[in-house]
Amino acid sequence: MPNALIVTALLLGAFVLLAGVYGLLYSLGVLLERPPLKSAGYFFYLLHFLLMLTIVFATPLGPWWKLLIAASAIAYLAIPPLTWRHLRRIHRNEERLHDSKPARRAARTLAGMGRGA
Repeated sequence: MPNALIVTALLLGAFVLLAGVYGLLYSLGVLLERPPLKSAGYFFYLLHFLLMLTIVFATPLGPWWKLLIAASAIAYLAIPPLTWRHLRRIHRNEERLHDSKPARRAARTLAGMGRGA
């Protein structure tokens, strides 16, 4: 039993590591506009998913732990893309709120003042 505990702990550590590598490579691929990095991220997610199957079917963890690990592995696929979509939406809204062209703002203000006179 102690060997199974050590092996399971190592598998769970690799599970977390692979998830992190997927998120990092996916994010770098999007940020740097490098599709090969994004593809490499998906490859690490595939390894992550295969490791999840190994953990679920080959370790002595209880059923609830296995369910949690399976659910988190499936959910993790969506986290980096959803995060990027959310960040883009936030920055798009900030750009609209904080118009970086003061001359255009001033022209609109002056035009508005001219109508009121």
